[in-house]
Amino acid sequence: MPTWSLPPVSSEPSIRLLEWRLFEVLPQDTRHFVGLDIGDGTGRVSSAVLEFDAETLRGVTRSGRVYTLVGPTGFADDAQYVWERWCRANGVQQSTDVTSRIDSWSEDDNR
Repeated sequence: MPTWSLPPVSSEPSIRLLEWRLFEVLPQDTRHFVGLDIGDGTGRVSSAVLEFDAETLRGVTRSGRVYTLVGPTGFADDAQYVWERWCRANGVQQSTDVTSRIDSWSEDDNR
């Protein structure tokens, strides 16, 4: 399964994710949305999440793109595949699934 770069934020300023999860990369201490793009069903990994509103399930990433998390959390094979490829490409040695802690995201977590 191939992976490819996302279009520029100017042409795709927002993405809605299904079957989403939140991963933390250590020791960089960044968090990333992982899920399926509701528009085309492809697996997606966000750049680092800078701001997140746990009530609206909307976050802004380092790229400036806005992600909206839709429906319940989940596990999608395509999203997991893209996450694993992204981790290899970015030299990630350690990551943790922190999806269960997303409801307790605080202002201190907004980086």
